[in-house]
Amino acid sequence: MKRSTEAFRSPELFEIGCGYVVICRFKADGRCEAGYFLLDVFCLGVKDGAFEFFSDFREFEESLLNPIFRDDEPVRMTPAAGRKLIEDAVAYARNLGFAPGPDYKKASRVLGGITTTECSEEFVFGNDGQPFYIQGPSESPARAEWIMQTLERRCGEGGFEYLLAEGLEDIDLLDEQAEIGGGDVGPIEDGPGYDVPALQEMARRYQADRPETRILINPAGRPKLSDRLALVAEPLLEMAADYEEKRMIVKLAALAWNFKMIDPARSEQMLKDVLGMLPDAVGKKMFIFLAARVLTLFPDEDRVIVKVETDPAPDGSIALRVMSSTPGDQPDAEPKETETESESKRRQPAFAAM
Repeated sequence: MKRSTEAFRSPELFEIGCGYVVICRFKADGRCEAGYFLLDVFCLGVKDGAFEFFSDFREFEESLLNPIFRDDEPVRMTPAAGRKLIEDAVAYARNLGFAPGPDYKKASRVLGGITTTECSEEFVFGNDGQPFYIQGPSESPARAEWIMQTLERRCGEGGFEYLLAEGLEDIDLLDEQAEIGGGDVGPIEDGPGYDVPALQEMARRYQADRPETRILINPAGRPKLSDRLALVAEPLLEMAADYEEKRMIVKLAALAWNFKMIDPARSEQMLKDVLGMLPDAVGKKMFIFLAARVLTLFPDEDRVIVKVETDPAPDGSIALRVMSSTPGDQPDAEPKETETESESKRRQPAFAAM
């Protein structure tokens, strides 16, 4: 008996603004074909799509469905609702001036024979009643500027929200460094903005649980991760009212950093967990903003943050200490090498958030 057409979508699609819709239809001999669509329901509609064939449902599930949705259970939809969601997203974006991605037409082959007349569900696009554009890491400044101009023409000034990367200022990095190995602390040269005893104590506590770990304090040869994390969080830190708010922003920035760095198979579950801890819309926007900054500013970074500690700085800013694992040392494994860095933030904003 021929299997009926099935449709699925990402469970957090309307919470985080981006996710997939997958539609699979079957042949009489058990073979199936699937179209899948990457949707931006906050602004750009269908950003990408593809169409593939599979020998049976099991291959479709193992090769496409499970990798796309990973640990989350996808939301099952009627095929009519799936097609309506896709086409409504395209219509919403077209009304703003944006066409669907170049592979949309090819992916839409799977929609043949599906009608939307049986679906009465209404889908809500945008964020809090407005388009919300987040510049992706693959979107050049020129394309981002075109999108912004298009939104301003269609929606008017103040009629939409956006997260947009601007020019970054040159940053002078301090070079104080020393090596800690085998539980013994080597010579350390203190410097302005650094709290070396706090670094030593952070390293001591970590090595107490993992005596075989080699730890470097402010190591040479790579940009300090504390500088990079501070730059990610900088625009929000500049607006923070007090130390507790700054501390929360730094912790959220560390989560956003690791969201980019972890195995893609775990990222969707992590995103669900993080957003579950941030029930208010402001917190969710902050996390999306910070994750977008990490992707935009440091697309080639491969270090994972193991631990972050903060203290109030005398000048009213925040002192930041970051411990990171080198490539290949994921939290599930014992780290082979860890870097501990310290920084007091003293920069001006280099990013616009509205």
